[in-house]
Amino acid sequence: MDWLWSPVGIGVVWLVLHCADYLLTIATARLRARGNLAERMQVGGSIELNPLFVQAVEKGQWVSRRFLLTLVLGAVFFPAAVAYLEWSAEQATGLPYSVMSEVVCGALVVTRFAVISIHLQNLALFRRMIRVPEASIVSVRYDRGTVMAMTRARKLELAAFCAIAVLVSGQPFFVGGLAGTLALVAALYRWERRQASATPGSPHVRADAQPRGG
Repeated sequence: MDWLWSPVGIGVVWLVLHCADYLLTIATARLRARGNLAERMQVGGSIELNPLFVQAVEKGQWVSRRFLLTLVLGAVFFPAAVAYLEWSAEQATGLPYSVMSEVVCGALVVTRFAVISIHLQNLALFRRMIRVPEASIVSVRYDRGTVMAMTRARKLELAAFCAIAVLVSGQPFFVGGLAGTLALVAALYRWERRQASATPGSPHVRADAQPRGG
């Protein structure tokens, strides 16, 4: 698995996971637009929580400028960061290059997993609701604050798992996962402040569907 910590490996990881994240988000949004799912399950706005991609997701764009820009920037930045660590290791004996590279990889993999797993859950749920309308006999409406709180809670669960893994194994991969997940939680706080205030409506009903976290 050492190739994952290399500049090329980090670049491949970023390209695969970022594409999967974005494309699954679009697939989920398009599926939700079918039938009356958008009316039956309201989340105070878009299922996309990152303001950078809300417009593209709402339009159902499989390819957008912002997606391509972030894809390219990440494919340049992350391998460059790992390459710098490798160069620094050659200049200063004892610099923990491999450790830091593993931390970077852990942050990428764990944070993308946290988001992609929600996409897969929502795809399964929405398909079930479309194919079997009687599977859900209630309508759900969340305000944006509730959506953000639920999403943060899911990410904190994963952060807790990474913290336990760090204590048990001491692996740098989980250190990166912990740091990345906590950074994602902080980003959710920022996004909440930037987005619209709570949507008025009926009392909240708990549901399994979760909007995208990043």
